[in-house]
Amino acid sequence: MKFLCLPGAYGSADKFQVQLAPLVNELLSDGSASFRFVDAPCEAVPPEGFEDFFGKPPYYRFIEPDEKETQDTDVLSRIRDFPECDTPEDTMRELMKEGVASSVLSTNRAIQYLFDIMDKEGPFEGIIGYSEGATVAGTFLLAEQKRFEETGREPQIKCAVFFAGWPPLDPTTFAMVLSDESDVMINIHTCHIIGSLDPYVAGSMALYNACEPDRAYIFDHGKGHTLPREKGVIKELGDVIRNMMEDASA
Repeated sequence: MKFLCLPGAYGSADKFQVQLAPLVNELLSDGSASFRFVDAPCEAVPPEGFEDFFGKPPYYRFIEPDEKETQDTDVLSRIRDFPECDTPEDTMRELMKEGVASSVLSTNRAIQYLFDIMDKEGPFEGIIGYSEGATVAGTFLLAEQKRFEETGREPQIKCAVFFAGWPPLDPTTFAMVLSDESDVMINIHTCHIIGSLDPYVAGSMALYNACEPDRAYIFDHGKGHTLPREKGVIKELGDVIRNMMEDASA
């Protein structure tokens, strides 16, 4: 199965390939999967104080504010003060409730960018996203579903792997898809890799809740907003993903 791999904000294809290398090697070991890593289309500058966290440039992201008036309008500038509420959906509503800039233009560009890659280099049967890349992957899956409903063109992607993501955006309204206020749902097989110590884990759970529950796997590596690398954890996760791939191909 061929996977399209989307890095997190302020990352790059090369950095994501290094981060994901243990899992890639596990799935390559028996020919289960192949991988295509891509940069996000927007050049970016990390928030002040986070330069060391994201390593050396170049930095890219998929989604950016339509109007770059102040950094405070960029939702990623708010990660220092991530809210804690009763439910994952309440947490995301609180995060987005006021002063967040629209990102319609870059979201549309990101969707078309991925469609172009898939048309030129596909077919891809799977998609993998980390952090912002997971949000964009989910948004793209909804765009594939929307295109199928409008044109009858079958989606390419049969399954998705989300690492530490946030909920997708509705490709029609561009609002964040929250399960307690929207009927929109990702309907393919998904695997959600979360860290119980991730300060943003509510976002991951809100993404999980926006997916078809009978087709959604969840895997907790027990750490933070990172990708797992320990040998035993990677072996276990590889088996979970193989099971998902088998179910998705049935």
